[in-house]
Amino acid sequence: MEQEKKERFIKQLAPYRFRIIWTTLFFLLALLLLLIGFGKTLVLLIFATIGYVIGKMRDEDLDIYSLIDSIRSMIGI
Repeated sequence: MEQEKKERFIKQLAPYRFRIIWTTLFFLLALLLLLIGFGKTLVLLIFATIGYVIGKMRDEDLDIYSLIDSIRSMIGI
């Protein structure tokens, strides 16, 4: 019974998932900016991005050259 309610709730929210995700993301970013300031937030985001890139490289067995090529293709260089 509880599982059905949970699935129905998730199904109802599915059309709004990106609005929920982006609103939450920017709310957290605003909180960080207000609580710790711009510089510290920027450093935190840079380190989080580096961690994501390293994790992606490890997950997909990428080397640095293939990562650079994928970034270039996304940018259009």
